[in-house]
Amino acid sequence: MRNGDRRIVHPRVIIERMQPDASEARSLRTLGLLTRGALHEISNPLLALVGTAELALDDAAPGTKLRERIALTHRSGSEIAGIVRALQAFIRLQQEPAGPLSLGEAAAEAAALVDLVLPTHDVTITTAGDATVVAAPGEIGCALVELLVEALERSGSRGTIELEVRAEGSEAVVAATGGGELRLPTKVLG
Repeated sequence: MRNGDRRIVHPRVIIERMQPDASEARSLRTLGLLTRGALHEISNPLLALVGTAELALDDAAPGTKLRERIALTHRSGSEIAGIVRALQAFIRLQQEPAGPLSLGEAAAEAAALVDLVLPTHDVTITTAGDATVVAAPGEIGCALVELLVEALERSGSRGTIELEVRAEGSEAVVAATGGGELRLPTKVLG
């Protein structure tokens, strides 16, 4: 449920919020399956490309155009491989059961993923107090990525986003620069 730019999430609301209508659910499921398959298919040849470039770097003479091109291929391939691994980890996260979860760590993981995919922004995370909830990591990860993306959209094309993670009474709170807040009871069941 939204209250202006402040998002208040209660145990069942987080689950209901993530329940699209039947048609949208089928589309999202299909997109998820295709994405998972595409990431797997991209990963294997990409690793071969990066490995081959690494071996070729050893054979290329220093200071040559060939070595520069191979180095560029290796750097670019490694960057893409990092993005693929991060997306694969995010997809796997969706299958994990509910359990104790540090919101600070979850926010750092969400920020790292968003930084890989949208690298034009800096995300700073500050943690004040114990902000631990019992929740499904995938649901919390999705909510945090959504909070970050919304904050990035509000900030324009470039900028610094600050996420503050804190405990506030019986709630754990993640607040984003410029508005936007995720509030979770310290016991959220997935």
